[in-house]
Amino acid sequence: MLPSGNLIHTFCPMKANFTLLVIAVFFFSSCEKEPEQAAYPYYQVLKESVQTNVSTFNTGLYSLGDTWLVDSIEKVKFCKAFAHAAFFLDEPQSYLFVESLGGYNIAHPAQPELEGQSSLEQTDAHGNLIVLKMIDLVTYQNGGFLSYDYSDLNGNIDEKTTYVKAIPGTDWYAGSGFYGRMNEPYLCDFKKNEKVVQEAVNFMARGLAAVLPTTASDSLERVDLMRAFLRHIRFFDNLSGYFFVLDYRGYNVVQPPEPEREGNYQWDMQDSRGNYLMQGLIETAQNGGGFYSYYWMDYQTNTEQFKNAYVTPIQGYDYLIGSGVYYPEF
Repeated sequence: MLPSGNLIHTFCPMKANFTLLVIAVFFFSSCEKEPEQAAYPYYQVLKESVQTNVSTFNTGLYSLGDTWLVDSIEKVKFCKAFAHAAFFLDEPQSYLFVESLGGYNIAHPAQPELEGQSSLEQTDAHGNLIVLKMIDLVTYQNGGFLSYDYSDLNGNIDEKTTYVKAIPGTDWYAGSGFYGRMNEPYLCDFKKNEKVVQEAVNFMARGLAAVLPTTASDSLERVDLMRAFLRHIRFFDNLSGYFFVLDYRGYNVVQPPEPEREGNYQWDMQDSRGNYLMQGLIETAQNGGGFYSYYWMDYQTNTEQFKNAYVTPIQGYDYLIGSGVYYPEF
């Protein structure tokens, strides 16, 4: 069993003894040292990050449906606002774009001059029609990965790996990609999942901060919008990944697996080991964001597990958004 207390960000005094702490520190550090656990090249981590971000956006957009976005004009405005803000992987090279299956660009943060224009003639560095390949991939396989040589934002030609996926209920698709990075270090499963969670939370925080002022007119609508957008999002192969939102006063705003918690004041909430969940997560976000660990229910297995959650502020609002990785007993 992993020890109680937060191993990464200490908000309350540690209740575990020194022996348990040493075991836990060894557990988290050894995954980078033991070759049998270092299974994922960084390239694979990046692939999972872009796939997760595209898929979560698509699910959220579909969940809003016609209730929030009454026509295609509203959907276009929403997509453009979200995509232009939601850069990730610590660089503007990784961004979300949205296209129609008819070959028209809807949102393209890196080349906004393409928005509203036909993209069917867009080629890679060798003259290959890449948008047509994307449309075929979405039409016949619902989406997937493709690689091609393309000019980055600095004008350098590099290999780009892009993931595209159909947006349900529309004749649109969304995509994202990254350049190069084939020789980066390997990460174990836990570190890979932590990186995916971190990028997903940062992506969603930036996107929501951009669409809240244009789509919701007051605080009640902001809450309803976030609940609708995040309600059905799940990621990771076991579907254990989801987003939660808290406000800095101590209220649970969005908790998709347990909506009955939403709206409840939980400032003094503790886990089974005495860690203050709400207070620790809020303090972490107010300090700029990061990981905070505690025990929480794994809704997929219906068992309590040690959870390492990443949280970050939704800029301009007294909200934080987070998600986490569960660690099994050992």
